[in-house]
Amino acid sequence: MKFSGILILFAALILNATASDLTGAWKVVFVGDPRTGPKTVGSIILDLKVDGNLVTGKVRIGSWPGEAPIEDGRVEDGHITFTATGHLDSTTGIPTCKFDVLTQEDGMRVTMTAIKNGGGPLALGRDHHYIGNRIPDYSSAKLTPMPNTF
Repeated sequence: MKFSGILILFAALILNATASDLTGAWKVVFVGDPRTGPKTVGSIILDLKVDGNLVTGKVRIGSWPGEAPIEDGRVEDGHITFTATGHLDSTTGIPTCKFDVLTQEDGMRVTMTAIKNGGGPLALGRDHHYIGNRIPDYSSAKLTPMPNTF
C-alpha cells in the first residue's frame, strides 16, 4: 500500500514538472491550405505562464484580432485550453477564440476556433490548425500590439 502511494505522488510530481515546463513563449504557424485559411492569422505567438493547472499570459492572434489576454486557462489531461478576445475591431466585431493546445517535447500543436463575433477570415465554429516550437530567450515585453491591417 505504501508503494502505490509513493507511485501516485511521483506521478503527480512528474505531471506538475511537465506543466511548469510549458511556461514561455511559443510560435505556431498555420498548416492548412492558405487559400482557405484565416488570412490574418498565419501565425500565433503564445506567451504562457503555467502554475499548477492554471494558465495565464498573452496570445497574439495574427495581425487581426491581435494581442489578447488568456482567459479561463487550464491544463487538463495533457492539453492546455483557454479563450482569448482580441483587441482590434472590424465590421464583425472583436472575435473571441477558443484554443486547444497539445505539447510534445519542444513542439506544440494548436487548434483555434472562433466562438464569438466570428466573421471574415475567422468564421464561427471553424477549426484552424497550427504547429510550432518554443521561442528561446523571448520576453513578453516583445509582445507589442500590431497596427490594424484588416
